[in-house]
Amino acid sequence: MTAIFPDTIARIRLTVEGKKEMKPAMFITNLDDAKMIEHPVRNAIMTVLGRGIPDTITVRSVDPHSMVSRVTETPTKRFALSVIEIVKLSKFHDDIDDLTRNQVNHHLSKLLKLKFVHRYGIVTTGKRTTNYYRRTASQFVVTMATPYYDERWLQRRENQRMERTLSEFDIELSNKDKTDLAFLLTKSELLKDKWRTKIAKLVRGDITEPNITDMYHWLLDSYAMGSQEYLDIHQKIRDILFRV
Repeated sequence: MTAIFPDTIARIRLTVEGKKEMKPAMFITNLDDAKMIEHPVRNAIMTVLGRGIPDTITVRSVDPHSMVSRVTETPTKRFALSVIEIVKLSKFHDDIDDLTRNQVNHHLSKLLKLKFVHRYGIVTTGKRTTNYYRRTASQFVVTMATPYYDERWLQRRENQRMERTLSEFDIELSNKDKTDLAFLLTKSELLKDKWRTKIAKLVRGDITEPNITDMYHWLLDSYAMGSQEYLDIHQKIRDILFRV
């Protein structure tokens, strides 16, 4: 069966790596690799690739009875991007700093070397060739703390997550409660850092299950329940959220 590609890259010539299925998840258990992927610029490139770009797939067919031609256009998301597209798309995401072409070229080579990204294929238009790049996995899970993933960053993330949760649920908290809750949530995440790599190393090398990250977090939470300190933290979180 002939593969059908999005219209923008309809004539792409795939590389050997591009012909392989994208892995559902990759668990990073090596600190040096974790530092590489969590560098702000490399993290931005990975985020842009992960979000993709809108495209269409056009299929032309002929009804065998009436011999009437039909064209069907279906919206899709394309996750193979050129360097120019990565640069342009970075400007449309408020949570990502704008990237320059030099930055993308420089840091993309490091991501390629680590096999976090691969050259998906080449499109030739006249005398010009354009390389397209794609992540090697849908999700990347860093299983330890890194210099780019410190306590202040965690606290900002937990604050944002808490505010989103409170806006969707009928839970009223004072400013002090919010401060205490963000502190406890951050402390919980830092505590789980001790066990993340241990659980990640239980994952089989050939990951085929799309929900593998959900299972990973479930196992991590189950393991954490053996810590009295972790239980005490979550009892305090429960007391703040569900005071009677």
